[in-house]
Amino acid sequence: MRSRGDVGVFLGIAFGLPWLLWGFEQVTGVRVLFWAAMVSVAVATWVAVRYVWRPAEGIAVATSITPVRPWRRTAAWCGFTFVLFLAMSAAAVALNAVTGVYPADLDGFSALREAYAPGTAGRSGVPWDLVVRALVASLVQFVLILPPAFCEEWGWRGYLLNRWRDRLGTWPALILIGTLCGVWHLPFFVPAGVDGLWPLLPFTVFCVFFGVLLGWLRLASGSIWPAVVGHAVNNTVVFGFVQVVVADKAAEDRIDGWLTGLSGWQGLLIMAMAIAVLAVRTRRSSGVGVESRQG
Repeated sequence: MRSRGDVGVFLGIAFGLPWLLWGFEQVTGVRVLFWAAMVSVAVATWVAVRYVWRPAEGIAVATSITPVRPWRRTAAWCGFTFVLFLAMSAAAVALNAVTGVYPADLDGFSALREAYAPGTAGRSGVPWDLVVRALVASLVQFVLILPPAFCEEWGWRGYLLNRWRDRLGTWPALILIGTLCGVWHLPFFVPAGVDGLWPLLPFTVFCVFFGVLLGWLRLASGSIWPAVVGHAVNNTVVFGFVQVVVADKAAEDRIDGWLTGLSGWQGLLIMAMAIAVLAVRTRRSSGVGVESRQG
């Protein structure tokens, strides 16, 4: 059965549940949105695929959970994705520093000290013990966030990308899904009030580039697992380690979504280069993106 109503069901649940969770937070004060909203995307996927779409090839295949064999190839793609995001983030930090947008503190490591050992503020030299501590903490967070990252990627790049490539083509589907992912985060911005909503715009632009990159990783590898790794490493090791280790605490008030990190113009340029390489490589190797999947 190839129902077309499943996408509407998916979007209704994926966008509706986070707002219910937001309302629950406002009434009870219990903070559940961050984790539960990610799980809501998996709930939406399960309902849409299991009860509406019902693909003949099975849920795992239809949503790109499988195939993962050969295991070495999938593991290699996951490792490549992990390193890719670290490299892109490091390059963005370097460009920020070189252009003077957000300087690096390679003498006092003030932001790192503030986060992990405030009592050592003002000292100079590389605090290797804090570097290791920050790395370990980020890697632990990376492992913990893998399940909720899977919940999101199963929906956006596993289910919805496959469905919309059938109808729209690869590039339109990738860009539209990235835009939706940005707007989907609106409940996270609302508590800051109307004045706090402006960061949603650069964040959504970032989500488009981020989502397209994850999408091409999904298509190139043949499964969602590299996208899961990319999502998880970006939310943990990139933000909690790479962008903290050499940051200047005194420059924190200059952080701007349009200028710094992977959401800044440097980061968008770097991601665009990675997207171009992946898109060309994938098309040459397997023809993905030239023709949509037949549904």
